[in-house]
Amino acid sequence: MIEAKEQFKIWNLKKWEAKNKVMYEVNAENKWPWFFDELDPDVETYVKGLGPDIMDVLDLGTCSGSQAIEIARLGHRVVGTDVARSALLEAIKALKPYPELSLRFVLDDITRSKLEADSFDLIFDRGCYHSICCFQHGEYVSNIKRLLRLNGVLLLKVMSSDEDRYTSYEKVGDSAVQMPFHFTQEEIQDVMSPHFTVSSVEDSFFYSAVIDPPALARFAILRNDK
Repeated sequence: MIEAKEQFKIWNLKKWEAKNKVMYEVNAENKWPWFFDELDPDVETYVKGLGPDIMDVLDLGTCSGSQAIEIARLGHRVVGTDVARSALLEAIKALKPYPELSLRFVLDDITRSKLEADSFDLIFDRGCYHSICCFQHGEYVSNIKRLLRLNGVLLLKVMSSDEDRYTSYEKVGDSAVQMPFHFTQEEIQDVMSPHFTVSSVEDSFFYSAVIDPPALARFAILRNDK
């Protein structure tokens, strides 16, 4: 298992860097199917419902930065992270029209994050966990809990088992890995309830400016109080 995890780490970093370079350098107008230049409506409803207090927010797997920018425009202090330098360059470009925002983009891997502990009130993961869960669930959970303050919240959006698109399998070493992994509501409960209080798991979408209909998702609200 240790060897498989190390193979996955190397493979995962190379994969996303290569894919982002194709996406942004070969065809600059191209976007991932789940790209959305506004804040996901369910996330916006949740964040606005928390009231006027300014929060420290981590946008995990920020990609081209659109969600992080929109959260910062609501007045919050935001850090957006990604494992792909090419994605962060796009995010930095997108931020240029908003110099007033409290937002910075950082190269970081959540499975071995170098961010400071107890830094965030809210972490938003829109598609990171479902791409690494098969090999790095333990590292992911450990670092999320380290970065979240007590009673902080993880907003987790993953691909739904009801979605029949985006079901390809990637070869990692000797293993075939579903990428992204498609979750049932029960699977999210099973893997996350030992570590977080699961406030809710709802059907949702990866809202998109590219595809119609958008991909089906599960949207979980998880509290760091265990």
